[in-house]
Amino acid sequence: MSKLDAYRSIFDLSGKTALVTGGARGIGNAIAAACSAWGARVVLADLNAEAAEGAARELREAGAAVSARGCDVTRSEAVEALFDALSEEGGVDIIFNNAGVSARIPAENYPDGDLQRMFDLNVHGVFYVMRAAARRWIAAGRPGRIVNMASFAGLVADPLSAPYAASKGAVVQFTRTCAVEWAPHGILVNAIAPGYVRTEMTAHTLDQPEAGAAIRAKTALGRPATPAEIAGAAVFLASGASSYVTGTVLAVDGGWTAM
Repeated sequence: MSKLDAYRSIFDLSGKTALVTGGARGIGNAIAAACSAWGARVVLADLNAEAAEGAARELREAGAAVSARGCDVTRSEAVEALFDALSEEGGVDIIFNNAGVSARIPAENYPDGDLQRMFDLNVHGVFYVMRAAARRWIAAGRPGRIVNMASFAGLVADPLSAPYAASKGAVVQFTRTCAVEWAPHGILVNAIAPGYVRTEMTAHTLDQPEAGAAIRAKTALGRPATPAEIAGAAVFLASGASSYVTGTVLAVDGGWTAM
């Protein structure tokens, strides 16, 4: 292999298996497609097993090696069962902790039930997946990659999103702390902090004239991202191109946190 060939293959994911939570749509689905394009075998895990299978079928029709699993990541026993099943198939090399939820509600009016659901998915679910992966990698003496989905709101204030921002702040600290704790085992832990991304979940907010204008004004590039623009960062953090990167929160926010 020539020196140039080594760099041509730096993003190659051939021979790797990636698990994408919340992979049936939006950012997770884009990450699955991008990793598949670079040669990875992908497992889509989603609470909606039917939607996950439909998304996997579309990617298989495009030539990807993709399978689907139903999993409620807010239940630690369900996460453990998922990893047990995947271990029987050779295990996974890369985790994309993408499943999450957001809401815009004034903090003083935030309902208890919504708060609990937010932290169950955005905090507990993220940690359950991280822990399940790391346990198995450490026991097997196997390296691994974890890429968590944080948010610009975990780095700076985002009014009307206090619990969401707090949950993503927790993801940032899970990322940094576990990166240091698991570094001796060859486990790299990083996060992506997107700005506003146009998905089914955010379209309602982005399409409101006042809210949409405010978001564009606070984004240096003047527009929301597409899911594909987040997927590029995901491939980087999953690949050999980031072999000396751990504990990093990569802002892919169109300049939001720079303003």
